[in-house]
Amino acid sequence: MRVLGLTGGISCGKSTVVKVIERSGVPVIDCDKIARQIVQPGSSGLNAIVKEFGKDVLQADGSLDRKGLGKIIFNDKEQRRKLNKITIPRITQTIIWSLFSHFIVGTPLVVIDAPTLYETKSLLPVCHSVIVVATTEEKQLEWLMARDKSAEKDAKARISAQMPVSSKVEMAEKVVWNTGTREEAEKKTMAIIKEFQNNLGLSRLFSGPGLGGAGLALWILIRFLM
Repeated sequence: MRVLGLTGGISCGKSTVVKVIERSGVPVIDCDKIARQIVQPGSSGLNAIVKEFGKDVLQADGSLDRKGLGKIIFNDKEQRRKLNKITIPRITQTIIWSLFSHFIVGTPLVVIDAPTLYETKSLLPVCHSVIVVATTEEKQLEWLMARDKSAEKDAKARISAQMPVSSKVEMAEKVVWNTGTREEAEKKTMAIIKEFQNNLGLSRLFSGPGLGGAGLALWILIRFLM
């Protein structure tokens, strides 16, 4: 089984790329969705966050106040480190279990949609290749301001708080440059996915039970799940 990491900067058009990949039949593991799941009311993740940051990060119904927590960690690296220490291991383990499930049923190609793939580094060991969705700084700022209806100053602050897209581009095996129309971005994405599908080669031999498959499965269990 071959695993592709998908990442990019905020408001670079990654959601468009994800939709194309899903339409192609390749399963996508959504890290943001998992991040929400691991802090549902009653979860160990939410309990740990409340223990660390206090009950003020809860809404009246007992769910996580994301905006309130965001204000606490946004400009405080130490607070972000504390939150990451709680959430990243739980997110990673959930993703690895999902990968293991795909492996067992023989899925040849899986994509992990991870906005902070390069920042956290925890999932890089399981990614054979990484695709980065990128655009120009001008378009990124324009799209973020339009999406969030935010002032230019606030949008720039959000962008500068993240790893520069240019740094991610330098580390990626493939880049979807989203600088034209949506249709152009979709075509570029499909071309990259088809390239990976056409070059799976030996990955298909190791995408299900068997001697090699058993070895990879054992490695995943020991490295991430035990």
